[in-house]
Amino acid sequence: MKKVSITLSGREIDRLLREVEDWKNWLQERTTVFLDRVAQEGMEVASAKFSQAVYDGTNDVSVTVESRGNNVRAVVATGGATLFIEFGTGVTYPDDHPEAGELGMKRGEYGQGHGKQHSWGYYGDPGTNGVLKEKKNGGFVVITNGNPANMPMYETVKELQDRLTEIAKEVFS
Repeated sequence: MKKVSITLSGREIDRLLREVEDWKNWLQERTTVFLDRVAQEGMEVASAKFSQAVYDGTNDVSVTVESRGNNVRAVVATGGATLFIEFGTGVTYPDDHPEAGELGMKRGEYGQGHGKQHSWGYYGDPGTNGVLKEKKNGGFVVITNGNPANMPMYETVKELQDRLTEIAKEVFS
């Protein structure tokens, strides 16, 4: 912490006011750098976790950073597979995402009851574990048992929490 000593003259008070204003400007600039660093790291970690996720289907998740007003950044994952990768699908894998219930994600309740079955078929990319099965007409269907909850965003938050002090020391030193 910086220590400032002054006498009560007008000139010294003006100098102190300038120093306080300089400190305020420095702090605002460093806060912006800090938020950008944390958001950038969050985007990189989440992107890597989504790209490595076990997922039957096309992993179309894209992770970006959005500025949401003064001093607010959001790491945002978008794509058709985002929630399936984060929270998992089907009844084969455990329902182990710690925030699933409070966010309204209920295992086995996606689409026409298919999520309540132990396996089902779809047309498209087999992804990580999907199995291509030839149909009588020569076409193919992908058989899946669902997907585990990979939890990339949940795990990214935990990693960022562990790194906050280190990043703050780098930025504010």
